[in-house]
Amino acid sequence: MTNATDVFTITIRRRPWWFWALAGVWLLLEVVIFQTAFASARESEYRAATICWIAAAVVAGGGVFGWLRRGQAGRPDKWSKQL
Repeated sequence: MTNATDVFTITIRRRPWWFWALAGVWLLLEVVIFQTAFASARESEYRAATICWIAAAVVAGGGVFGWLRRGQAGRPDKWSKQL
C-alpha cells in the first residue's frame, strides 16, 4: 500500500542523436522495401514481391522489437543470468 505522503518521480530521458539517425534510416529502408514490393506486384513479378513483403515484415518486426526493448539494455536487473 502507498501512503498519501509517498512521492513518485517520473523521469523522461532524451534519446541521443544516433538513435534518431538510426530511426530515420530504418524508416527510409521500410519505404524503399514497400515501394519495391508494390512495384513488383504491379508488374506481375509475384516472386520478387513476395521476397520484398517478407523483407518488409522482418525489418518492421525488428524495428518494433527494438522499440519495445529500448532503454533496457543498460539495466542489470533485466539481464539474463549467464551460466
